[in-house]
Amino acid sequence: MTDTVIFTVADGVATLAMNRPERRNSFTIEMADGLLDGLERAENDPAVRAVVLTSTGAHWGVGRDNSDTAPPPYPPGDHLQGRTSLLHYTRLVHFMYDMNTPTIAEMRGGIAGAHLSFALGCDFRYADTTAVLSTAFVKVAFAGDLGASWHLTRLVGPTKARELMLLSPKLRGQEIADRGLVNAVLPPEELSAKVRETAEQLASFSPHAVARTRRNLLAAQTLSLGDYLPLEAETYAWCAASPDAEEARLAFVEKRAPRFGTDA
Repeated sequence: MTDTVIFTVADGVATLAMNRPERRNSFTIEMADGLLDGLERAENDPAVRAVVLTSTGAHWGVGRDNSDTAPPPYPPGDHLQGRTSLLHYTRLVHFMYDMNTPTIAEMRGGIAGAHLSFALGCDFRYADTTAVLSTAFVKVAFAGDLGASWHLTRLVGPTKARELMLLSPKLRGQEIADRGLVNAVLPPEELSAKVRETAEQLASFSPHAVARTRRNLLAAQTLSLGDYLPLEAETYAWCAASPDAEEARLAFVEKRAPRFGTDA
């Protein structure tokens, strides 16, 4: 873990805070490595049932820090160097996609470039009314990174994804929710409480059920119904065989809240 990412755990929820407020949390390789390290720690800790991704300062993040390295990370004419650099970042995207633990983005202020791509990979996204969102890539002579087009095409459809990527409009406040890019936009004073409420709700459920529901939802995006149903039957069987299923049954009979464990 690095100083650019602050990692904490409380009550079954891990929080990763991007911590470069003096640079509007602009993205660096060090930050990407810190986020990956934090996500790995959270995923491998059986006490962690949900992950909140947030930031210090007034901004979620405004994309890659163009002044971060000397010489430039993408030397003119050397496309292989640029490809290698980006593939280093994409380990973060792959890992977050494959996690069993759900992720929640808590966003405010500027949301652009790589930071938008990163947010799109989260299971839940909440923003406050200070949020200003833009893909921004074409404005700085790039085509996108960290799966931006992949996520947007699935999230809002190909027509709206083209508009967002090729025209790069600035969306503000409630308009971000109206476009289907976040779950909700809230007043600044309510954002953290809503994110915490969602995280604690997820943490109260069976981690086996949450993980396998997440797998089902990801598979449903690409599989035919015929291919999906056997997978769903398999995840159902895993849940039924989990001690959590019996605990849920006993809790219902005994009229109490379930106490879900971490046994496989």
